[in-house]
Amino acid sequence: MLRRLLPSVVAVFFVAFAVLAAPSAFAQITEAQQQVQQTAQAAGVGGTTDLVQIIGRLINIFLGFLGVILLVLLLYAGFLWMTAGGNPEQVEKAKLYIRNAIIGLVIIASAFAITRFVLGLFEGAITGGGIVGGGGIPGGFASSAGSLGGGILESHYPPRDATGIARNTAIIVTFKQPIKINSLIQDYNDNGTPADLSDDTVTEGVNDTAVKIYRTDAGIAGTLTSGKVRVRFTEDRRTFVFRPVELLGSPNVNVGYTVELKGGLDGVLLEDGTLAFGGAFANGYIWNFETGTFVDLTPPKVVSAIPRPGNQYARNVLIQINFNEAIDPTSASGFVSGAQGFQNIQVHAGGVATPNLDGEYRISNQYRTVEFIPAELCGKNSCGEDVFCLPGGATIDAIARAATLDGAGPAAQFTSQGFDGVVDVASNSLDGNGDGTAGGQGADDYSWGFGTSNDINLTPPAIEFTMPPSDPSDPGQSNIDPFEPVAVRFDSILQSSSFNTGNAFIQTKEPPEWKDTFWWSTGNTLLTDLNEPVTDPSMIPVKSEGRILHRMYATSTEYDPFLLSGIRNMYQNCFNPVSSPGCPLGPGGPNCCQDQRTNSSCSF
Repeated sequence: MLRRLLPSVVAVFFVAFAVLAAPSAFAQITEAQQQVQQTAQAAGVGGTTDLVQIIGRLINIFLGFLGVILLVLLLYAGFLWMTAGGNPEQVEKAKLYIRNAIIGLVIIASAFAITRFVLGLFEGAITGGGIVGGGGIPGGFASSAGSLGGGILESHYPPRDATGIARNTAIIVTFKQPIKINSLIQDYNDNGTPADLSDDTVTEGVNDTAVKIYRTDAGIAGTLTSGKVRVRFTEDRRTFVFRPVELLGSPNVNVGYTVELKGGLDGVLLEDGTLAFGGAFANGYIWNFETGTFVDLTPPKVVSAIPRPGNQYARNVLIQINFNEAIDPTSASGFVSGAQGFQNIQVHAGGVATPNLDGEYRISNQYRTVEFIPAELCGKNSCGEDVFCLPGGATIDAIARAATLDGAGPAAQFTSQGFDGVVDVASNSLDGNGDGTAGGQGADDYSWGFGTSNDINLTPPAIEFTMPPSDPSDPGQSNIDPFEPVAVRFDSILQSSSFNTGNAFIQTKEPPEWKDTFWWSTGNTLLTDLNEPVTDPSMIPVKSEGRILHRMYATSTEYDPFLLSGIRNMYQNCFNPVSSPGCPLGPGGPNCCQDQRTNSSCSF
């Protein structure tokens, strides 16, 4: 009997040892899970079943099969006993079968319990509901990430964990407040007037103490030094473009890169000299991406231009240009005052020979959308926010200029003044006519025109659809993919720059120590009247779909998306939360909480 039990006892102890050793395997399980999901998505068979569930099902099937065998043995032993007819040998044989079957049943039950326990730990490591790493943070969650959305960071390029990034890419970071320039650019001196760039002592090398860019496999010791990264920034001192002097990566293999924005007094600072990263985010921000083996030589194209040409619009309409890829913000954003200043995109009233209209060119939507907000104040919307207007009763002409080519192109010429036209993150000049080649300034500009009336459009945007859907009677039962973005479709075209991380965000009921792991970012897509994404200038956009991307959800945890009234449409009318499908316009409070109108702020 002891010889028969010994293998089973050893097996149980082996499984117990595997349980104790499980934490060291969590990272590998998480990586395998991500690889399975990527493969499934590439094959077009993506679903919500993960690697742990697949393994668990296979083990359960195997144990269930053994259980069937034991049942057959018990039935056979019973048959032998009942038909023994007083034969002692047959009775002993039946007892032996019954005893062995019971022992096997105990072993299977123990194995089933241990298997469920171990798989539960692995699932928790992947989704955040199980064993945690140091400091109480789940093994599958990256720290120094919460500043994106929840802290000082609005967006960056390349995105978190992006793959297939061109070797000639720039690295872009947008902050929510103006940044002290010399905390990002070595030895830069604003001479005490940060808003006045005309008296600055200009340098371009990265401050490699505050900004660490390095091959992930080389570690922080391989950080690109000041002379290897050139930095430029937008006039509002919020967006900084880091352009490596040499190509990133390798022509033969994909290469991972890490970017660290450091906290502390020797890290990134706000314009007033205070810390950019504070509180739960004091350690700064870290993200990874992977370069491919190629160089991007494809020029960017215009996907849509709003307002559409040839029609007349109320004068509080904004001008919006959407591109098919991320654009270098220093080439496509800026201010015009007294017809002077930013000239790469121009808006004229009464013909291109007239002065460039004053206003701001603002980039958003993960660097794919540029909007012109005119300087003429013409009223306030229903939320009390300023509304700006184009000249009324006028013919408006807009032009996005291609850049001067560097040789044959498609790369643009870079001077001490930057680019003289719109370029993508790989410095390729705009392909204004969409023929696939960059013709340079004059030959490849993108222009269109429309008319304005003296009317003011006062219709606010309203929600048509959300995903996950709102269900106040059954909260927490969405059962969605933990990586699925929050999506909200509006009935009109949004002011893209208003759908930002301050107006569209997710609050969680995760433990406080997880705060620096949960990040989110926003984007939006133009849709036709059939809810198809607009991918070509010939398609007519009529509405927008906003998205909130985020860190994967943890299991059994509540997440609440919030949309604030700061979201506006192309006529600068603010979103009224009570105009969503569950809160129709009418009597009641101004807030919509779980599809209920209330005068109080939404509780969480």
